Amino acid sequence: MKNKKAISLAQFTIGGYPFNPPSVEGDFTTLEGVLRMISELLSFAVGLAAVVAVVIIIYSGFLFITSGGDSENISKAGKALTAAIVGLIIVFLARTIIVFILEEFLI
Repeated sequence: MKNKKAISLAQFTIGGYPFNPPSVEGDFTTLEGVLRMISELLSFAVGLAAVVAVVIIIYSGFLFITSGGDSENISKAGKALTAAIVGLIIVFLARTIIVFILEEFLI
């Protein structure tokens, strides 16, 4: 008999829209089951990082628009935009590397 367990995070609402984090079901006693769980959670994390990056990009655009020529606010907006884009690139590269390792060496 295989040990099948389910891991589920609580559902919550953002802006009136229900948000369902991933629910992972599988055999956590085998390497394949653990790798499947890592892959599903990684996809969720990348999606969440993309949403956060979009929010930061919108925030930096708002700072640019409302800066009124103030060099301090323009600098702050530029740094926020740079941080969002660099963070997004790091997240996608990390996912690509992890998926490559999982597919080429472990699965």
